[in-house]
Amino acid sequence: MVTTFSSCEVKLGPEVFINFRGDELRKTFISHLHKRLKGDGIDAFIDSEEDAGQELTNFFKRIEKSKIALAVLSSRYTESHWCLQELVKIMECSMKGEGCNNKLLVIPILYKLNVSTVTELDGDFGLKLWNLWRLPGRNRHRDNRIVKWSEALEDVLSRKALIFPENGKEDDFVSTIVTHVKNALSKIQRQRVQNPKPQKADGGNPKPHNCLSRASNNTEPEEQRLKQLEGKLNVECNDNETRIVGVVGMPGIGKTYLAEKLFVNLKRKIDHCVFIKFEREKSKEQGSEWLQKRVVENLLYQDYFDPRTTDKDAPQYWKNGLALVKIVVILDNVIDKEQIDVFRGNCDWIKKGSKIVITTRDKSLIEGLVSDLYEVPGLNEGDGLELFRAQICSNLEGKFMGMSRKFVDFAGGYPLALREFGVELKGKDEDQWEERLGTLTQISNVEVGNFLKDIYENDLDEKQRDAFLDIVCFFRSQDENYIKSLLDSIEPNSTEAGREVRDLVDKFLIHISDGRIEMHNLLFTMGKELVETTTRKYWMLSSNSAVSIDALRNKEGRDEVRGVVLDMSKMEEMPLNNQAFVGMSNLRYLKVYNSLCPNHSDAACKLNLPNGIKFPKDNIVRYIYWMNFLGEEFPSDFEPKDLIDLWLPYSKIIRLWDCAKDAPKLKWVNLSHSSKLTSISDLYAPNLLRLNLEGCTSLKELPHELQEMKNLVFLNLKGCTRLLYLPKITMVSLKTLILSGCSNLQTFEVISGSLETLYLNETAIDGLPPAIGNLHRLNFLNMKDCKNLVTLPDCLGKLKSLQELKLSRCSKLKIFPEIMENLRVLLLDGTSITEMPSNIINLSFVQRLCLSRNDQIYSLQFDMGHMFHLKWLEMKYCKNLTSLPRLPPNLQCLNAHGCTSLRTVTSPLALLKPTEQIHSTFIFTNCHELEQVSKNVIISYVQKKSELMSDDRYNKDFVFKSLISTCFPGCDIPAWFNHQGLGSVLKLELPQDWNAGRFIRIALSVVVSFKEYKHQNNTLQVKCTCDFTNASLSPESFVVGGWSEPGDEPHTVESDHVFIAYTTWSSIKKRQQLSSANEVSLRFEVTNGTSAVAECEVMKSGFSLVYEPEEAENTSWEGTSRMEKRISFADDGDFPTDANYDGTPTTEDSKKPNFLMRLFSG
Repeated sequence: MVTTFSSCEVKLGPEVFINFRGDELRKTFISHLHKRLKGDGIDAFIDSEEDAGQELTNFFKRIEKSKIALAVLSSRYTESHWCLQELVKIMECSMKGEGCNNKLLVIPILYKLNVSTVTELDGDFGLKLWNLWRLPGRNRHRDNRIVKWSEALEDVLSRKALIFPENGKEDDFVSTIVTHVKNALSKIQRQRVQNPKPQKADGGNPKPHNCLSRASNNTEPEEQRLKQLEGKLNVECNDNETRIVGVVGMPGIGKTYLAEKLFVNLKRKIDHCVFIKFEREKSKEQGSEWLQKRVVENLLYQDYFDPRTTDKDAPQYWKNGLALVKIVVILDNVIDKEQIDVFRGNCDWIKKGSKIVITTRDKSLIEGLVSDLYEVPGLNEGDGLELFRAQICSNLEGKFMGMSRKFVDFAGGYPLALREFGVELKGKDEDQWEERLGTLTQISNVEVGNFLKDIYENDLDEKQRDAFLDIVCFFRSQDENYIKSLLDSIEPNSTEAGREVRDLVDKFLIHISDGRIEMHNLLFTMGKELVETTTRKYWMLSSNSAVSIDALRNKEGRDEVRGVVLDMSKMEEMPLNNQAFVGMSNLRYLKVYNSLCPNHSDAACKLNLPNGIKFPKDNIVRYIYWMNFLGEEFPSDFEPKDLIDLWLPYSKIIRLWDCAKDAPKLKWVNLSHSSKLTSISDLYAPNLLRLNLEGCTSLKELPHELQEMKNLVFLNLKGCTRLLYLPKITMVSLKTLILSGCSNLQTFEVISGSLETLYLNETAIDGLPPAIGNLHRLNFLNMKDCKNLVTLPDCLGKLKSLQELKLSRCSKLKIFPEIMENLRVLLLDGTSITEMPSNIINLSFVQRLCLSRNDQIYSLQFDMGHMFHLKWLEMKYCKNLTSLPRLPPNLQCLNAHGCTSLRTVTSPLALLKPTEQIHSTFIFTNCHELEQVSKNVIISYVQKKSELMSDDRYNKDFVFKSLISTCFPGCDIPAWFNHQGLGSVLKLELPQDWNAGRFIRIALSVVVSFKEYKHQNNTLQVKCTCDFTNASLSPESFVVGGWSEPGDEPHTVESDHVFIAYTTWSSIKKRQQLSSANEVSLRFEVTNGTSAVAECEVMKSGFSLVYEPEEAENTSWEGTSRMEKRISFADDGDFPTDANYDGTPTTEDSKKPNFLMRLFSG
């Protein structure tokens, strides 16, 4: 059935208002939820949809107009005064308070938060509320406010809440919320149909024009922009400052409309006001004198007209009169500087305190004249949707809502397009909407297209029009400086360089974002239409072979062609006539590519060049992009005098041209993967910036002339496997040199003292020259897999800027020089270094140290206790390592996997810092020689470190939080675990008063057998799921331990291993839902991150409660389990405790432990 619009009800407010703590959830959960609601056609509002400068109280209007409010309570919710104020308003509207259109339905959502935490204002949640109330400057109405906040929190949880546990699946939970919202909206709609509001006497559905009228009454965006503009004019300040403010923006964005509204407001404040509108068709007659006359006629004629005044005396006479009164002058649509010359220079004829406003779509016209500038912004998504729906005059539901958002998104906040799209689609069915969506990027709306084409034709000169279409055809979203270089119509070193780009920016036909030149969708579509229908300067040739070749044979208009684009993606293989581009004397840009193979490597060239290719004589080509170019060289008569960018990736070229040619403007050359290229000696480009020769496997040497390229900053020679050496040259500007994979390069010469980044990995070099010590700017040095590297020079220690040094798998390297003091990352895995230098402890800034796969290390002869910044220490497969020294105090991950000779560790394992709040993991898998005493030291350290983070008050984010974990070979749960069992499930009976105990965390342990695990991968997790019987609470899950290794190398584990973890159990004993719980089930399983690993068997499992120190010896839990053992902590000599320790933990955001392990990347 085809759906059409029949209703004319327009919703002026959002359907759903989302109340949440932005700093905590905006970019994660809320972003996910908001996107899903929008995708399902639900109009959901979050605060980021408002423009900057919006008064906060206006959010209350959104709440009043909404049907549903989602109150998302999280751990940091009570930090925010505004979250709580919104919640108070939401609860008022839920009882249909003052100003509310309808009774608001409220759905509470608890994000990783307990109900009891909210109702009892427990822990940090309540403390933050108290601290917020006590903030300085908020003393006024203090008591009344906190009462309202607490009542609102209590009231919101009187409704049924949706609860998201710590380890729940977010996608499933979001789906649940969306389902609840859909059902609620359907119910609300049915109620309104069954109980319609009383109609006025002239009732009935509103006409389409009434719908538009209702949209015009939605004045929030208008009022906001008006206030912002009035602020720049200092309208409310009765001072003596004359303000001249320019109002600028994209054509059609609403400058005139805003100026008219401002004029109405200012007339109430200042008597003498005039609004003067310029018209392009009359620009020649509407000059400076015309403007003076209009100003006088409107402001002074009646009060100051004197018939005795001669024409000669009139200007001064008028100025004397104007100087006596404050005036408001609004000049709309200024299109020429001469029109406003009267306001330049000496303006003593304008009384102080006057207001002058000039609107223009070219901000260069008012440069140096205005005291401030206001750029009219586009509509945000919410306001844009309102305007669009007002034109449609219908309730948008189902697919129509989703499609509406796509139209609004394409319009990019442009009011004219939103209105015209609405008019175009009004009354059309779903199929017609979908069809129009499919043509948005190819076909402009008639009214919008004609308006923008008129701007293009009448506001731009020829050079500006050419530059605009150059960007449309070739350079949208490219680097700003890159485009300026290619588009300049004058010499690049001139003061006017980049003029066309600046002109288009000033006219708001392009904009610069993050250093790239962007263009509005509507302008881009209009530009493509111009290229296809009106201009003959650009040939956009399709993949249709016959059409493209016929076009290239066409001789008519060839001398006008400025750019050619040829897409080979669907083209049949065929020869290209070598005269195809001859006669195109104005050709600047040539692009031959395959749109279906953006990475080039898989694309075969469909254009054979049996006779080579010719270019116009005296060509002015600036840009050549030819993927898989099949010619062996460019034609001998090709002169690259104007060439700026040359891209020939995966070409068959042997050399660029047959002799050395001067390319004075050439800045970028990419000949990557041109496997037949043997020489670049014919390339003379003194202004070259970047040269990419990656994968040029036939290139044997670099020419000495390379040093003439004084501006070259980037040189990529990766994979040039025949390159034997670098020439002895000096390149003064080179910052990045990539020699990765030059497997026959045996010596390295320092060819630039400006190097900052140097890749020498996978080369055949056996050392570094002394000159390396002169690279004072070098901050990154990669020498991985240099199999012949034997020594490093001592001068390496002089590199004060060096922060990353990678020497992985340099298997012959035995001695390491003095340490560079500012290193952050040091990778020495796979080397043969026998000992570290004595000053390694001075690496105060190092964060990551990798010493893995070194059979020469028997012990670490240095104390890491003072390496406070070291977070990740990797010692994997150090098979002869027998002992570990004291570890860094802030270590987050130690990986000693495969240290098969490791027997002892220092006691204590590391110094404990009472302020630490870092989640840590210590991996000793396959350390089969580890002594029991050392295992006890590890367990003791893990236990004591967990005490620093054990207080529930600091558990902000999760119900379960794995604080610290470890694993090592073994087949027994430590004896002090009170509850133990065979297998993967522990079931414990709970006494009636079980949750009255003062336990502060729990300890968990499992023994996992890996004997049958044959296909081992690099990711493994041991998970625990906790389920209470007779309690309305979802099962809680968290990770007990595991690892995640980068790359494809498997983390092979042998025999049985013990995993131990400590975790908090945040306020769970106070939950009202658990009052009836009489049994808990703990289920352990091994997963690979996505699914269970059936071959890994959980042999044993253990569980213990850890109590507050003063009660630890006197409290026991009378639960029962299989193989139950009741052994107190104090009686177990293998597990020492420190009851007198009183370290105070600090609050800090935490991370899941398995995330830490992923940071071990090569």
